[in-house]
Amino acid sequence: MFRHIVILGWALVLIGFQVEATTVVTFPFDTLCQQAKTIAYVRCETSESFQAQDGIFTRTRLKVLQPIKGEVETEIVLTLPGGKVGENRLVVHGVPRFVAGQEMVVFLSEPDAQGSPWPMGLGQGCYGVQEGEDGAKHVRMHPGVTPIPQTIRSKPVPGQVLQVPLQNFIGQVHQVLKPEGQD
Repeated sequence: MFRHIVILGWALVLIGFQVEATTVVTFPFDTLCQQAKTIAYVRCETSESFQAQDGIFTRTRLKVLQPIKGEVETEIVLTLPGGKVGENRLVVHGVPRFVAGQEMVVFLSEPDAQGSPWPMGLGQGCYGVQEGEDGAKHVRMHPGVTPIPQTIRSKPVPGQVLQVPLQNFIGQVHQVLKPEGQD
């Protein structure tokens, strides 16, 4: 029995088994707005995983419903690590997963070496948007997960979801991005 465990251990070492932690910087809302190259209100059109030579990735196509910051085309394509292909699954903690039809406001980085932007702070840069009881679109903020604008008056409670009308949220982003001295 001991011999089998030793052999298994060496086999894992020889095949290059590697475990790495994902470390993500926590962003205040103002910093998220200022450092994002692109901010847009989008709807996920497709999200499909594929096997590449260096792992499993998911390619997500986002239709831009309203540009907020940066040079924005009508579609944004994200290629992020993780996903499921057949029986193989790769989970990278912090990397958001997108579902077709899902609407959100995304805060994106410069494109990486492969040409794909990434959500700033991974899941921190993705705010879900849903239709409220009043029929209007609302941005959902999760204290401890997504940064909360300083102008939100209610005290965030972990586990509680705060909702702000979409246009008010976009206005708060624009307020942060205004040059100093302009009101």
